[in-house]
Amino acid sequence: MSETKHPLVVCVDDDEALLATVVRSLKREPLELRSTTSASQALAWIATDEVAVLVSDYEMPEMTGAQLAGHARRIRPETVRILLTGRKTLDTAIDGINQGEIFRFLGKPFDHEQLRQAVKDGVTRHQELLAMSGDRERRERREALRAALEQEYPGISEVTRVEGMIHEVPADPWAEAALRGLVGLTKKLES
Repeated sequence: MSETKHPLVVCVDDDEALLATVVRSLKREPLELRSTTSASQALAWIATDEVAVLVSDYEMPEMTGAQLAGHARRIRPETVRILLTGRKTLDTAIDGINQGEIFRFLGKPFDHEQLRQAVKDGVTRHQELLAMSGDRERRERREALRAALEQEYPGISEVTRVEGMIHEVPADPWAEAALRGLVGLTKKLES
């Protein structure tokens, strides 16, 4: 029987007491939680694991939460970034948006239910971003395959139509490709 893997949420704050409060707020949710007072540690986790949501304080000594979010976005764009801040200024918001494309800002002290809902929404957004990146990767693989086939078999991806001629597509094009010795062209390419 396989276990369902919970989304990974990384929480970062240089204030250990506040970090413990954030973790306690999310403890009962179906999430895998990791917490640290080090922005570098959080980036290491983001680089090596599929982190769904990053919840970070804005003001930290090593780097700001906006800088952390910016690095996280470059390492793993599908990780959703949430900032907690006691500074409710336009400059803070602009910095977070420009550097880290922040998904949500929450003021400190934060409402526990509001934090839980922001993280749930972040997990949903993460899943949407993963689906979109999967579509992009499939398109890129398909285009690379088409280019490779065209290079190996010039004209294979284009059909020159001659007026009055009928072009028939065989019922099983994969078997037809095998008969013609076109190695690697199998039904698996449709997925």
